[in-house]
Amino acid sequence: MTERYFRPQSVSAFRVLAPIIWDGPRDPTILGDTDINAGPLLAHLEAHHARTGQKLTVTHAVARAVASVLGAHPDLNCLVRRGRIWMRRDVDVFLQVAVPHADGKKLAGADLSGAVIRQADKRTTAEIATELQATADKIRKNDDPLLRQTKQMLSVLPPFISRPFLRLLAYLNHDWGWDLRWMGVPDDPFGSIMVTSLGMYGIRFAYAPLFPNARSIGVLLVGGVYERPAVVDGQVVVQKSLPLCIALDHRMIDGLQASVFAREVVRRLENPALLDDLSWSVPRPYHPSTGILEAAPVAKT
Repeated sequence: MTERYFRPQSVSAFRVLAPIIWDGPRDPTILGDTDINAGPLLAHLEAHHARTGQKLTVTHAVARAVASVLGAHPDLNCLVRRGRIWMRRDVDVFLQVAVPHADGKKLAGADLSGAVIRQADKRTTAEIATELQATADKIRKNDDPLLRQTKQMLSVLPPFISRPFLRLLAYLNHDWGWDLRWMGVPDDPFGSIMVTSLGMYGIRFAYAPLFPNARSIGVLLVGGVYERPAVVDGQVVVQKSLPLCIALDHRMIDGLQASVFAREVVRRLENPALLDDLSWSVPRPYHPSTGILEAAPVAKT
């Protein structure tokens, strides 16, 4: 027998209990957060509002930034299909939409949905904001037929059937590319990456879990802008900061890729003149979108 390991003479009661209670780690989540200097970005958004009358938020800008990075670094824009890494042809960003109760105060009856911005790397921040607003209005008015049909389906199925059924739908759609829209199931409904915001509620830092059926590379949560002390040119100044927290799927994204992704997102947000410069995305031949998930396998090396 190997002598590499030995048992300690005594351990705490908790350490006796913990290995019995929990299984070994199987969660592939990478967690990370950062603060960016939000001053230039806020000034950029205010200037756009003054010039056009359209109000853009930091969430719109973050969605544009992550889309730009995924467009510029196609290796990051991937998913797992049938146990292997495949690449996505389009950069689609999912933004969550809160659906409040009718009186705006009660939590009971409030809901959470979302909108997918297709080919977001080819859209400006203003275009992303316009499409998101239009979709959010439909959702809040219960005028989204796919969402309505999905909710009706879930209200009929018991939970013990819903779970394997939803997993089956995700498997058929993502792993085999089946078009299930006739069942009220959108194609690739969560896109390349998910972006959500709690800044409106005053929350600075929080993490969102990876949604198993999404097949996105991760979830980026946008916190609320706050003031903090910062050292600039040797002087302590008050700086507006935007916190960003992300959960990434380690099956698709490794540490190096996560670092590049974070660096490039921060670079665009702290230099907002780069945000809508579409040349920062890698040019690819245009192909008409079918609305059906299309993925290309990674070439073997």
